[in-house]
Amino acid sequence: MKFLPVTCALILAVASAFSQPAPSVSSAAAAPDPRLETLAVDLKALARIVDLSRDLNREKELIQILVNDDIEALREPRPDGTYRWASLQRVEDVRVKEEHRLRRVSTEQILDTVTMSASNPYRLEIRIPSQRGFLRSNTKVYVRNVVIDATGYDGKTTRTELPVNLWIDPKDGHGIPLPEIAKSAQVTVELGVESGGERAVAEISLLQAKLVDDPQSPNYPAVRRLLQIQELASRDSLPRVELRNVIDEAILNIPGELEKRLAMREVELALRKQMLERGETAGLVTVGDATPDVLVELQHVLRLSRGTVDEQNEARTRLESLLASLTPPAPPAP
Repeated sequence: MKFLPVTCALILAVASAFSQPAPSVSSAAAAPDPRLETLAVDLKALARIVDLSRDLNREKELIQILVNDDIEALREPRPDGTYRWASLQRVEDVRVKEEHRLRRVSTEQILDTVTMSASNPYRLEIRIPSQRGFLRSNTKVYVRNVVIDATGYDGKTTRTELPVNLWIDPKDGHGIPLPEIAKSAQVTVELGVESGGERAVAEISLLQAKLVDDPQSPNYPAVRRLLQIQELASRDSLPRVELRNVIDEAILNIPGELEKRLAMREVELALRKQMLERGETAGLVTVGDATPDVLVELQHVLRLSRGTVDEQNEARTRLESLLASLTPPAPPAP
């Protein structure tokens, strides 16, 4: 895997996160899927990167590499380039487009030819713009035929000739479906104008098929979450909050991760209770140490403390009441 420059602090933080022992899991549980174990490690690394990186956009390529590798693994690629749990569908993913100027007349034996290549093409589209320049109007275009040289996933190459014999007016277009979704194809289109004094411009596009995941896949929910992360990571400016939330949900989507987190939370709560009973402190206040009700009450006390003398007195009274409600009763004397 390609390694990208990340700050030393970021690397140490990620390594520290993975060095922590995980909660014990019942021995009766089934053997974990190694792909899901790798996914859990990668997602936790992504979560640490999103939390600790000062400039998240600098880590964009690293995030994309991790996510793309995980999606590839969960789709289970085959040696021929296809996948067990994903297939190409006749839905536009990427469009390869070129614009060409035409001069040959439709009655000539040899016409203008436009040749384009693409991977996984499923449709050819020809569009004639209304203008062929800033001030010049376009003219109608004749399409004689289309020749397709396709290479399948079995490695075999086939040639198909599709007669078209169609005139396309400006501001109009025509689509030609390819017989099958090939691994790669070279498409040649023969085009001409009406007379020798005419000039025209044609836009030729090859539509590439989209790889669609199979809902029957046991890892389909995980792949959907990864695709959400992939979309967020492709933006010009990475949204930290959205990425953090989607990554967290992706982690909890892995079997056993929610149970691990709940178990760790129970351990933390028990430890806090013991420390509170003994009067010990951790020396650090972190997120989650207070419930939303406690936070709201503290915010209200803070607002009152900035007011009049009466409001400040009320703030002290409410703060004393809050402390009393949070302090556990003293243990009975032996």
